[in-house]
Amino acid sequence: MKRLEDIEMMDAEQLEEAALREDIKVPAGLEERIKTSLTAATIAKETQPLKKPARWLPAATLAAAAAATALLVIPGSGEPELRDTFDDPYLAYAQVEQVFQTISDKMSVGMDKAVEARAAMGRQIDIMNKITER
Repeated sequence: MKRLEDIEMMDAEQLEEAALREDIKVPAGLEERIKTSLTAATIAKETQPLKKPARWLPAATLAAAAAATALLVIPGSGEPELRDTFDDPYLAYAQVEQVFQTISDKMSVGMDKAVEARAAMGRQIDIMNKITER
């Protein structure tokens, strides 16, 4: 018996020669099981599973919700002009808190709309699946 390092260094021909020199008995029925496995693998590769309808619907719904949320976050034309510097760090911190609270509020509204859209989408997918089953 060779060491693992020696076996790893051997090429395919050397491995085949070493296997032929050994007196190893092949289990009964092994050849038939291998053929069956190869046939099953070939059949599985050739057949394609049925696609579920509207796999893109969840992604499209989430993308639409994200776009709607982004539109809500973009400041409107009636809002005051943005300022980029503050002399007082406490005022700057208060402004950051206010902006984060506004973003949080608008994200909450967007997430609520996304949850509603997902529920509505689930009903439509169920209907489509029932139609395709017939």
